[in-house]
Amino acid sequence: MATIAQAAAHICCSRSQFDQYLAEGTITRQSSGNYDLDQVRREVLSHLRSVAAGRGGTAGNKLTEERTRLLAAKRRREERQDAVEAGEVAELEPVRRYLEQMLLAMRNRLLNLPGETAYLLAMRRQEECFELVENAVRAALEEIADPAWAAARIAAAGFVSKIDETHKGDHDDKEENEISDGA
Repeated sequence: MATIAQAAAHICCSRSQFDQYLAEGTITRQSSGNYDLDQVRREVLSHLRSVAAGRGGTAGNKLTEERTRLLAAKRRREERQDAVEAGEVAELEPVRRYLEQMLLAMRNRLLNLPGETAYLLAMRRQEECFELVENAVRAALEEIADPAWAAARIAAAGFVSKIDETHKGDHDDKEENEISDGA
């Protein structure tokens, strides 16, 4: 049987390192002067083997946790990239630009209506004015609803859908079939 100082000297470590082993539970705490040197050596060697294998120790645990987090982050990034490429999700900035362009263009088009219809309304009865304004509003809304009008705004926003690109040929074939069927 040995004291703490003798056991520390036996495994070639300082008293503070030995105290750390005791605090971590690496070495089984004994009453003063009752440390079995063979048992202390076995416990420390077992601990050092597990640390070297990446299974023990605070540094080993932190490294393993960090590697696990890094691997999980890479997996999440790859899953997001796969979802973007599959067209399941979209980046927000191009969508935001597209919506801003569309709303701004609609606002401008509708704000132009009074100037376009003002000369038509001069010296007319209320019913005629209503009909002219209603027709102008409906024409403007039809223009806005036209896919060609929207396509011009999409191009101005710099937004290109990967789904539209992959199916572009499908739409062209369909239109050609409709034309040939009608002819």
